[in-house]
Amino acid sequence: MKKHYLKKIISVLLCAVFSALFITVLYVTAPKIQSLPDSDRSITYGVYGRDENGRFTYELKTAVAGEDFTAVSIADLGNLDKITKVNYVADKFVEPCSLSPDIQIVDLEKPFEFGEKGTLIFIILNLDPFDVENFIEQSERLAKYKIGNDWHFTLSLPKIFGASNVYSRSALVARHGEIEDYDFAQFNDDYDVKTDEFSSTTESTLIDLSFSTRDVAISDAMNAAKIITVHYQSTGGTYSGIKDCPLIGEESAVKGIAKTSQNLLLACAILAAAVFAVLTVLSFVERSEKFISAILWIFGITIMLLSRFFLSGTTEAPLFWSGIALSMSFLILGGAQFAIGRNFGKIPAKIVFSSLSLIGALLAFIYPFVSFDAANAIKICCIIIKSVGVVSLTAFIGFAIFAKNDGHGILETICTAIIDVALISSLFLPQVYPAQINPMFWMCAATVLTTFLTVVIVITDMKKSNIYLTANLQSEVERQVKDIKSVISERDSLLQFVSHDMKKPLSSAVMLCDAAITREKDDEQVKTINIIKQDAQRVINNLTEIAAYAKLNYLAEPSEVIDMSELCALLYKFHHFDCDANGIILKNTADTPVKAFVKQKGLENVVSNIIINAIEHANCKTVTLSVKRDKNKVVLCVADDGKGISDGIDVFRPYISENDTETGGLGLYICKNIIESMNGTLTYETGQSGTTFFISLLKA
Repeated sequence: MKKHYLKKIISVLLCAVFSALFITVLYVTAPKIQSLPDSDRSITYGVYGRDENGRFTYELKTAVAGEDFTAVSIADLGNLDKITKVNYVADKFVEPCSLSPDIQIVDLEKPFEFGEKGTLIFIILNLDPFDVENFIEQSERLAKYKIGNDWHFTLSLPKIFGASNVYSRSALVARHGEIEDYDFAQFNDDYDVKTDEFSSTTESTLIDLSFSTRDVAISDAMNAAKIITVHYQSTGGTYSGIKDCPLIGEESAVKGIAKTSQNLLLACAILAAAVFAVLTVLSFVERSEKFISAILWIFGITIMLLSRFFLSGTTEAPLFWSGIALSMSFLILGGAQFAIGRNFGKIPAKIVFSSLSLIGALLAFIYPFVSFDAANAIKICCIIIKSVGVVSLTAFIGFAIFAKNDGHGILETICTAIIDVALISSLFLPQVYPAQINPMFWMCAATVLTTFLTVVIVITDMKKSNIYLTANLQSEVERQVKDIKSVISERDSLLQFVSHDMKKPLSSAVMLCDAAITREKDDEQVKTINIIKQDAQRVINNLTEIAAYAKLNYLAEPSEVIDMSELCALLYKFHHFDCDANGIILKNTADTPVKAFVKQKGLENVVSNIIINAIEHANCKTVTLSVKRDKNKVVLCVADDGKGISDGIDVFRPYISENDTETGGLGLYICKNIIESMNGTLTYETGQSGTTFFISLLKA
């Protein structure tokens, strides 16, 4: 016990330490996507307008990157980089491939309140041919991106919340959802379409960027640049505009990192869903609550990964999936608290903290739907709830690993420790994507794998336990069967002994009665002696039936699959001579093969008994054997057209006869027991047109 206790402490503490080290090392050493520096070049561009008299005007203006607008240069591009700043114009749609005096420079790595609609402008400058000192060196460095006379790069725009129309210079390159009252003809001569109502769709957008390599073509910085203009409309909540940074670089690198992230999210989500399904089935089959907490956190991880996967593709419900992704961390926390938590006296700490986590999940879910100010307040509440939750979870884990009599297993405690470390880290580390560079993703994967290992071990233990239980049960059944066989054998020996020894004096008594009748002259005395003889003969007949019953031992006979049509043919062969001798026609209509699971000798005896009773007592002209199917049963029918059985008589009771309740035998009583020993039933229907016995048997 002490060894197990120490093993649990060491395992959980080492797991927590290694999890924290893993997150730290991954965060510090994982290759980061580098941020492109701001360009400081000046560009000259023309501005069209109207004067006081309504005449068109054209004015050249000079703007400085980093002051009047933000831009990056391909001179600083590597294989894969990110653009961290965007030019933003609130509440209006700016003409594509132009600048506006209303531009705000927004840092995408910091919270910002985007308006319900507006314009986002990304400017990627070509090389500066007038920078003679660096131009040749920069051109040589970019040579691997050169195809023909152009340098080629790929820009990946992240999801723009709501609806968006994307222009590369003046060409419309992507359209997601519909912006209300939007006329494309105002911004593009080749696309004359109007949209009336707002509809939301978010999707990442890949744009091919080609930059000329010729000095003459790039002398005008504005014309040589690639200007990506995004017109968007959203709900006006905190999730409006853009939340992530665009990626830019070589096509294979840009596409590869997004594809790898999607594949990892989907693979881990499928594994989590499989573990969730196994846990759910186990809980249902075992009718146990031991897996409920693990089901909660695995469900949370599964839905979190799936929501991130859906958000990385095309979705018409971006706010819903964003809210789901944010809320699932609280559901995971609640599941861990419910798993490892405990109550202190009358204080239901486990329920209190689990309920608080569920409140946090609700607040996190509504976060994307509310205004920017309300979202900030909710964010503070969520941080407080999560902080309180991880502190309580840490305390619960401490009680679990240091309490000698705690009922929590090692793997369950390890799972909650991993979740605890991951949630603590999420309070201090920014959530970065794609998944392969996000420590929280790998912690979710570790939790799923640890839970899966727990499931495998639990199933293995249950299987071993079932093997032992089955072996023990089998041994117990064999012992009881042996005892029952011994009892039956002793009973049969006793019955045969009693019936054999009692028949001798009774047979002698019958013979003496016959002798007395021949000598007796008094009619009354003869009548009395005949009664004594009949009673003795009845007892002899019953003892004969008991002896036959004990000798054949129908209860111990094993059941087997037989063809009922073959059995009926055999019975017909046995009894048609007796029927013919008594002027009775025996018919066999069972000519279709039907399989049943029966004791053949016992069934033969029962049917023979019924046929003989019909011959001796029914006053019939015909006896018919037939077989029919009834769902999962096979019914063997023995019918006669005789006088029927009188009402009020239970022919299956021992010593009951239709004519005299004092002279009845054991035949049908034994028959009923034999049929019931093979899980069947013996019933009958009677009337003026005859009697039919129904032997219902298991279908094979």
